[in-house]
Amino acid sequence: MKWREWTGAPGAAGAPGAPVGPGRALATEDEALDRAAALLDAGGVVAHPTSTVYGLGGRPWPDVDARIAAIKRRPPGPLIRLAASREALREALPETRWTEAARRLADAFWPGPLTLVLEDGSDTGVAVRVDPHPVVRRLLDRAGGLLTSTSLNVTGESPARTGREVRAALSGVGSSAGTVGWLDAGDLAGSAPSTLVRVTGEGVEILREGAVPAAEVARALAPHPLGESPR
Repeated sequence: MKWREWTGAPGAAGAPGAPVGPGRALATEDEALDRAAALLDAGGVVAHPTSTVYGLGGRPWPDVDARIAAIKRRPPGPLIRLAASREALREALPETRWTEAARRLADAFWPGPLTLVLEDGSDTGVAVRVDPHPVVRRLLDRAGGLLTSTSLNVTGESPARTGREVRAALSGVGSSAGTVGWLDAGDLAGSAPSTLVRVTGEGVEILREGAVPAAEVARALAPHPLGESPR
């Protein structure tokens, strides 16, 4: 694993074609993780591997969420919260509601490519996942146990899975994004993004089918079919 840094060229954030270098500051794995954690602590963002695609992550702070949204050229809004374990999620997000269905799905697919959208008293809920990739788990150990994250790509384009695709995505970063780090774990195996499932007291809804097929989600919930609340 290598550590690389980009600083956007002068211009508007996300300006297409903004020139950046090929990255710099190669490091050992421990040094790379330490540098990534230091950048996160300073409010920066880091491109990082997951079990499916490269993500763009930071501390779970509103200004960091807004910076990531600007890089993706999308309106600000809630992002996924990544944690090393369900227990870490419960500790960091005590307001989330864990229904029986949510517990079943977490038992069946975590750590893994399933994102749960749970009720937390807000209008949107909170999207959470425990990812098995060893690099992001080691980063979480150094970064307080919780990251805000989303796929590394401009909205509407395919997520980055290879080094070439990460470089292409970072080539659009403008100066107002500040320094962006990359934990370069090489090319990732081809995979769909995580499956996104909303779980409420009224039932379960698949918002996006991805790496976990809908049939496996339904099987994990049996005998409570999708759309019905466990009793």
